[in-house]
Amino acid sequence: MPQLIQVRMPIKVDQHLLFQRLFSANIVVYQVYSTEKYFYFSVRRKDLPLFRKIRRSLKLPVHLVDERKKGIIQPYAISIVGVIIFLLIPVLLAQFIWTIKIDSESPENDVLIYEELKEMNIKKNMRASKLPSEQEIRQKLLLKHKEYSWVHFTKSGSKLTVTPMLAPIQTERVIKDAPPVHLIAKRSGVITDFELIKGVRAIEKNVSVQKGDVLVNGFVTQGAKRIITSAEGKVFASYWIELEFELPKQVSIVKPSERKLVIQKKSEKKTTFWKEIVLPKPLQKYLEAGYVQLSEENKFLLDEQSMEKLIRPLLYQKIINELPADTQILEDKILQVTIQNDKVKGKVLFLINENIAIPQVIP
Repeated sequence: MPQLIQVRMPIKVDQHLLFQRLFSANIVVYQVYSTEKYFYFSVRRKDLPLFRKIRRSLKLPVHLVDERKKGIIQPYAISIVGVIIFLLIPVLLAQFIWTIKIDSESPENDVLIYEELKEMNIKKNMRASKLPSEQEIRQKLLLKHKEYSWVHFTKSGSKLTVTPMLAPIQTERVIKDAPPVHLIAKRSGVITDFELIKGVRAIEKNVSVQKGDVLVNGFVTQGAKRIITSAEGKVFASYWIELEFELPKQVSIVKPSERKLVIQKKSEKKTTFWKEIVLPKPLQKYLEAGYVQLSEENKFLLDEQSMEKLIRPLLYQKIINELPADTQILEDKILQVTIQNDKVKGKVLFLINENIAIPQVIP
């Protein structure tokens, strides 16, 4: 049985002329019948384009129904528009930031950082094209929060996740009965901030200094007199460092995975638990329990595309571990990446913000 399309027309049309034209075009007609207002017949689906030409030439009003679906045949153009709209909706939604998540170490800091993002006009339901660059956001947050060394951004669809990372904790040694000192620069840079306990600023912010320049005077001038007070505190400055790296093309990275609960007999060989569980006293002589941190090894074949996801975080970690506490990485630029003889070589430029003040005994 051929696939049929039912045609409905008003009873007042010239049926004789219509069927004459259909027969002359070799269009076979099926299931002809009529009612008080309409008459019906069916044509084969393959004859539909030719039927439409005849209908347009006679200027006849028609109503088409697919016999298989019993629904009105939608124009092809409307179907195409529907498909395009269906495909465009996710693309249009992705042009906006609908969710902003702050993943810090405490809810209070989450609220504080979110309020500062709003001051930068970063908020929910904003257009993604109006989002400032990551480097600009990172610099503003790090200059306000010295407790952080880095801010990581993750954009997944229309969700933006901001993850600030705490700087290593620095234990300061208290020196008693030390001689009065100035604070001088241990390296060149541009001054960004002061955190002084004692002393008088010898320079202002946004001024370039050279290694050995006096940053904070350890005396106060009153008229012609100088009163020695010593200087104490931190002076932060920004400077660029260039880091070269060389890695094998294939690397293996071991990273922590899930944590597993282990309950076992107590033995002489002590198990290192990620978190130990205190058992009731009667069981402590015989059993030990705790969570063990499992790890998994992943192998990667490095290429120029690995810079963003793999090499850059490794270099960042290397710098943070080697530089003093309170050090922040404000910006980074990839200068060069090459792959030769199964080696990945490159150069990266980092903008560092660090406390450059060191004491110098006042003569």
